[in-house]
Amino acid sequence: MQQSKLECIDEHSQDSISTEGYVDPEDTEEYDDFDPYAFIKDLPDLSLVVPKFRPVLLPKQTRKTLVHSTLEPCEDADFAFPVYFNFREHTIYVRCRPYLKEFLERVANLFETIIFTASQSIYAEQLLNVLDPKRKLFRHRVYRDSCVYVEGNYLKDLTVLGRDLTRIMIVDNSPQAFGFQLDNGIPIESWFDDPNDQELLKLLPFLESLVGVEDVRPYIARKFNLREKVATASSLSMDLQM
Repeated sequence: MQQSKLECIDEHSQDSISTEGYVDPEDTEEYDDFDPYAFIKDLPDLSLVVPKFRPVLLPKQTRKTLVHSTLEPCEDADFAFPVYFNFREHTIYVRCRPYLKEFLERVANLFETIIFTASQSIYAEQLLNVLDPKRKLFRHRVYRDSCVYVEGNYLKDLTVLGRDLTRIMIVDNSPQAFGFQLDNGIPIESWFDDPNDQELLKLLPFLESLVGVEDVRPYIARKFNLREKVATASSLSMDLQM
């Protein structure tokens, strides 16, 4: 049986490094009044914001949201690593979401796993080299330069991966990130430092239930009902510059 595919997103979809002269939107906290479903409701058609023909990013398939990082020193960090930007070396402190290892190992056994992050590669690549040094958990890595930028948000257009949309899922704590393919999106609560968090464990049974189904989208749509949330959201004013 051909396996289904899971695209796992690094947790805190706006997970970032911010320092003097440098702000990465991936780690800025979401504004309280920002409604991702209202944002999705007013999204323009994908064809209006990306070229009609784009090469896919990944090679053909082979068979076979997660940390919180900060520049602030913290005693309970799981690990730290240096990164260079703005001609300076900075230390990034990383906390891993509870049950991260168990979750990633399980889904890697069930799906082709892809990390698709809106973080810049200069930071994310080093983080992933610590989390997955032998590249056994994530088969491919995709960064911010492959996102679609709309109204201050980095959206993850799944068509660029070159995979069948009937068999791909994206897990993200920012629903607007998968606004172009809403029925492929699995929302998850953001995480910062709660040691009792169990969201990853709670998600596993649903992911396991999707192994082998012909089309994951009806199952995702029924469970999370995101289209109704978009339909009932207030519209936003979106100024799209072409």
